[in-house]
Amino acid sequence: MSVFVIDADQDVNELIRTLQARESELALIHRIAGIGGVEVDLRDGYRNRRSPEYLAIHGLPPTATNESHESWVARIHPEDRIPTEQQFLDALAGATQLYSAEYRIVRPSDGQTRWVRVAAQIERDSDGRPVRLIGAHFDVTDSKLAERILRESEERFRSIANSAPIPMWVTQLNGERSFVNQAYSDFFALSHDEALKLDWRSRVHPDDAAQLAEPEQLRTLVPNSNSASGNPFPVQIRIARGNGDWRWVNAVSRPRFDEHGHHIGFIGVAHDITAEKQAEIELRASEERFRLMAENAPVMIWISDEKGSCVHLNQMLREFWGVSEKEVPAFEWSSTLHPEDKAIVIDEVASAIEKQSTVSLKARYLDAKGRYRTLEARAHPRFSPLGEFLGMIGANVDVTERQEAEKARELLVDELNHRVKNTLSVVQAIAHQSFNKNVDPVLARRAFEGRLVALGQAHDLLTHASWENASLAELAELTLDSKGATAGQIFLTGPTILLSPKQAVSLAMAFHELCTNARKYGALSTNDGQVHVEWTRIHGAEPQVHILWSETGGPPVSVPTRRGFGSTLLERTLAEDLDGQVTVQFDPIGLRCSIALPIPYAAAAKARYL
Repeated sequence: MSVFVIDADQDVNELIRTLQARESELALIHRIAGIGGVEVDLRDGYRNRRSPEYLAIHGLPPTATNESHESWVARIHPEDRIPTEQQFLDALAGATQLYSAEYRIVRPSDGQTRWVRVAAQIERDSDGRPVRLIGAHFDVTDSKLAERILRESEERFRSIANSAPIPMWVTQLNGERSFVNQAYSDFFALSHDEALKLDWRSRVHPDDAAQLAEPEQLRTLVPNSNSASGNPFPVQIRIARGNGDWRWVNAVSRPRFDEHGHHIGFIGVAHDITAEKQAEIELRASEERFRLMAENAPVMIWISDEKGSCVHLNQMLREFWGVSEKEVPAFEWSSTLHPEDKAIVIDEVASAIEKQSTVSLKARYLDAKGRYRTLEARAHPRFSPLGEFLGMIGANVDVTERQEAEKARELLVDELNHRVKNTLSVVQAIAHQSFNKNVDPVLARRAFEGRLVALGQAHDLLTHASWENASLAELAELTLDSKGATAGQIFLTGPTILLSPKQAVSLAMAFHELCTNARKYGALSTNDGQVHVEWTRIHGAEPQVHILWSETGGPPVSVPTRRGFGSTLLERTLAEDLDGQVTVQFDPIGLRCSIALPIPYAAAAKARYL
């Protein structure tokens, strides 16, 4: 309100112009601020005047500057109409000079519902009767909408927080809690109000209390702006629940800021990690048990990293190589290998590490006393809980004495060979009396004698090799007579392969049965038929030999109606006794037989140097 001091000599027209200018300025202010002015003359009914801004707020046309009280009431939202009008009438009937209200209107211009706030002054006469009301109307719809959105957001937050299975809280700057969720109250077995007032620090385990920081200490760590509001303050402590049980929790607090970036408190959550802590304790105990067991085990136990370098050697293995526990990380185990074994062992170990697979090997190592000792080693890959390859873990066993004893026993084979042949003669005589009566005795005897001959040939071959191993090529050539009667029909192809005595005997019988079958029914029953025997070596942690028998040029082949001795021998002796795989295919163009057998480590190693 402006106060004008009127000079008696001042021109009246000038005063009028000044007043009009002030009114124009006031109207401009109202227009800029969006203030709707209203004046109500209460001396004779409710005569009123509305400013253009008022008309715009209420959605009225420019011609509605003078409006009746009833029109104003009709414009009020139906739900607010009665209380709003009554509030206005009560203000007039009372003695107050100030009147304020908030209510909704339905604008006639567009049908929108808008919130209006009113601030007015009531002028009264000397008797206290209202004579005039001057006020301002403000459109506060946006702020009301923001309040509603904020209220709904807070309700959603409370609903989500109370549904969360972990304790959550909100604190003020002084550390007092302004909110806790249901899980927080349940954790401490308290009501919501009791949980808000709880001094949770009193529930912290005494051994963990030193980890806690006072509210004022935390505040010093929070920057003045919220640019680093994401920086958490974690702590792992034990807290007593409402039932007295101690639980490990991982509590994480984050600073919170107001709309101006001022730090106003913290918001936090707590995860119960008791199970994880218990698992850690059990894991440490398990690792300690393993350490004690491995350290005192009567075998040589070792652990390597992903590159094959030593990480741990137990006491027995450290004593074998003469290294201290501190020297283990720098110890180069491969330098103790026998020169003849070094290449193959390094290759096998490197292959196992690359493939992350199990490896078994036997080699000679130089011990602390300067002696070469034969060790059998078996190792497995080890992985982290996330599946990351960490290296190998294995055990070595000193088999030097056992290997020497085996060699001593093998020296007796030559002497036993003659006795074995005598035994075969006895078996032959017994077999003559034991054949099935339904089989032609002559044919049965010839077949059985042929099998015995094949066995004898295998024994001869092994005897020449001191029963250490037998050459696959020599065995096939001798058993199949590829340079004699079957020359030009049987063809042998393959690298040098050394077989164990048991494998040699079994393969000799298998070749004999296949050859006999080919003479009777297959490729060797015709002059144009051919038999190809090819074998290959498959390298790896467990070397194998693959043998393929294939016939061509003979009579058409069909699947037999019954199983003979040959099929039984192939499947039982080779597949079961020798841990091999046998596949027989009765192709119309000729029989095909595939045999896969493991190669003994010693034979495989020796073959590499041939």
